[in-house]
Amino acid sequence: MLELTIDHVGAQGDGVGFKDGQTYYVPFTAAGDVVIAEAGEKRGNGQTASLKEIIQPSADRQKPECRHFGTCGGCNLQHLIPASLSNWKREKLKSILKKEGIETVKINPVEVSPAYSRRRVEFVASKRKKGVMIGYHVRKSHQVFDVGECPLIHPDLISLVKPLRQMLSSFLPRNSKARLTLTHTLGGPDLLITCAVTPDLEQREILAEFASQNSLSRISCYHEEERLLEVISERKEPLIPVEEHTVSLPPGGFLQATMEGQDKLIELMMQALPKNASILDLFAGCGSFTLPASKNAKSLLAIEGDEDLTKALQTASNAQMLNISTDYRDLFRRPLLPEELERFDTVIIDPPRAGAKAQVEELARSTIKKIIFISCNPASFARDARTLIDAGFSMSEITPVDQFLWSPHIELFTVFEKQSMA
Repeated sequence: MLELTIDHVGAQGDGVGFKDGQTYYVPFTAAGDVVIAEAGEKRGNGQTASLKEIIQPSADRQKPECRHFGTCGGCNLQHLIPASLSNWKREKLKSILKKEGIETVKINPVEVSPAYSRRRVEFVASKRKKGVMIGYHVRKSHQVFDVGECPLIHPDLISLVKPLRQMLSSFLPRNSKARLTLTHTLGGPDLLITCAVTPDLEQREILAEFASQNSLSRISCYHEEERLLEVISERKEPLIPVEEHTVSLPPGGFLQATMEGQDKLIELMMQALPKNASILDLFAGCGSFTLPASKNAKSLLAIEGDEDLTKALQTASNAQMLNISTDYRDLFRRPLLPEELERFDTVIIDPPRAGAKAQVEELARSTIKKIIFISCNPASFARDARTLIDAGFSMSEITPVDQFLWSPHIELFTVFEKQSMA
């Protein structure tokens, strides 16, 4: 056993302590904690250690809100007070940017989504002899534990766990698993079941009855082996609000994790958008930024690599008579080239976690004047930012947006503008 004083919280969220020239990574600890820990396996230049006892708690520590804390594979920073957690995320962002030589940018305070605000959750369902378990994976394990509460997700979604256990006991074969994607929509919860089951008539009736009894908007099934998606029951259109607009979300379609996070990002975008602009929205999704941006647009082209999301956005635009055109295109394999970018003056880009290396390289060579950049991964963002800066763009202040409360994840918003030639 070791007695350690935690020096700081590392990049992955584990507390870091030092003893006899050795570095130890201790999960669920805060800077200033004095703890008893048991050494574990080697990790990088240090060693993991499991927390056994807190001798003296840090002023940065609070009592976790969830009884699953420590068992669940998520929310491993729930023990940090809000100010400490936000400061840690800002410092993590600074450190990542520094590795790319970006050190002078101003980083604003973190915009934090509240508890119970996540409108999308993915549970794992496991059918066993005694019934169905629904929950998350145990930390660093493929084992599933039954979830009884979750202070992250919208109450309408967590309230479905108990009835889902009962319904799936008649739907899933024994010793099988499924992924349950639940999304909060204006028409009620939307459920996508991903498994290796092709529903027969009886099972379809079970699902349709479940949708009716629990006021779901829609239930869909995706057969992961046959890659077949089928809508089983749609009682109401699964509409997602985007300011005064709505868009019908395809089953399992991407959307911003919280309404609060989405609204803050839209607010920042609208402040940065010039009036009467020729706008290009890259990785547009279902239109979280396209739809509100249309108010400032002389013309607006939205490009997305998911065909269903592209169709959903165009349908919403047509129904609401907005000046938006869409294009289904894989921007990783076929980024827009400088000659295709010539007719635009402003770009909005919100790439997935991998970033947008190929597309950003083309933007760097283009005549684009302004790039509004939204990112869910500081590491890929820092790489792409370096490319733009090296091409003569200046970067404005960064606003971190935390839609993944109590996790190490952070999103960000900033604007790049092309430096005028001397």
